[in-house]
Amino acid sequence: MKSQQDTQNVDSESSPPFYAEVQQLASDHNLGPRCSSYAQSTTSGTRVLVNAIVWFAVSLLGLFFLIDALRKIPLQSTLSDPPTLRSIGAIGVISLVVLFGCFLQGWRNLREYQYHQREQVHIFEDGFVCLEGRNHAYALRWDEIESLMRGTLDPKHPQRVSRDNLSFMTDKDIVIIFEPKVQQRMQLCDEIEQAYTDYRRPGMLELYNLGEDLEFGNLILNEEGITHIHPNNEEEDMLAWDEIAHIEVGPTYTRITSQLKGATPWFEELTADVDNALILKELLSILHNETV
Repeated sequence: MKSQQDTQNVDSESSPPFYAEVQQLASDHNLGPRCSSYAQSTTSGTRVLVNAIVWFAVSLLGLFFLIDALRKIPLQSTLSDPPTLRSIGAIGVISLVVLFGCFLQGWRNLREYQYHQREQVHIFEDGFVCLEGRNHAYALRWDEIESLMRGTLDPKHPQRVSRDNLSFMTDKDIVIIFEPKVQQRMQLCDEIEQAYTDYRRPGMLELYNLGEDLEFGNLILNEEGITHIHPNNEEEDMLAWDEIAHIEVGPTYTRITSQLKGATPWFEELTADVDNALILKELLSILHNETV
């Protein structure tokens, strides 16, 4: 069955719950006009509400049967038999603890139902706003982001990269892990990565034309070519633009091959470990074509 579209028309008069908080954050950070919204949580509200009702029903029915059972116990004979009284008391206490646990689980589900619609992300012209959980919210401008990394390696499948998450390093050296709990996470990550790239690419291209170095993690670009810094021993290898045979910044790997080494990659690294990989991809497409 085709999943329901979770992006909201920005021209719609209706806004998702908690949007007043989004507007306040966007205004405080001068994010400009809203471009798109992702406001449909991956959590099923119906399922969470049904679970809450079930847990509340279990706790109430259990309490009813416990009270009914206690009423049927002969009081006088029980009081005159201390071992039986202790056993009944222990069973009663354990039953109350279990029923209280059921009640708490129902309460947790009810709270989750109340706040599941708060999981939403709104993209603006100059940044985005993210609401998470009951009270976590933040806004991030494009000019506050120093680097963006897309995806993480799947620990169960070493050759597979999950690309539905982002990592940001801000200009204050704060790392933000972005793992949205909305549907169409891939589309959301694509849009944020592209918007940030569109903001940073012109300035980086201008710096390159002025002769500055552009750093992308272990790679450095300048007018002479590409330099690879080896993190283990800090040695550097440099490849001139006219020595490059092929450049690939793919979803899984980033590879650069040299005309001198044939098919063996001169540089190979997981794209998820490359800072600002999409900016690198678009810049390399421009710079390599200009130099060959």
